[in-house]
Amino acid sequence: MNVKKILPIWWAWQWRVLVAVLLANIALGFVVGLAGGILGVAKENLIIITNLVSYGVTIYASIYFLAYVFKKFGIYAPSKESDPYRTAAVK
Repeated sequence: MNVKKILPIWWAWQWRVLVAVLLANIALGFVVGLAGGILGVAKENLIIITNLVSYGVTIYASIYFLAYVFKKFGIYAPSKESDPYRTAAVK
């Protein structure tokens, strides 16, 4: 593989994920911490809840922006119906 071709695609995906996850985790961490403080949730439980929310946001943002970058660069995964190798193997 040619690194000069892959690097722009990786960077287009990575910076979007980094910025989105950073901003979302700051906002959601504040909201979860505030709600947990109001409800009197233990600090250890808040840490666990915040980490789980952070993992969910990170996974979602990563997949979302990967699809976005694939569209932007014209990269696509063929559907099951249009994949000639899959069609030939099934027949």
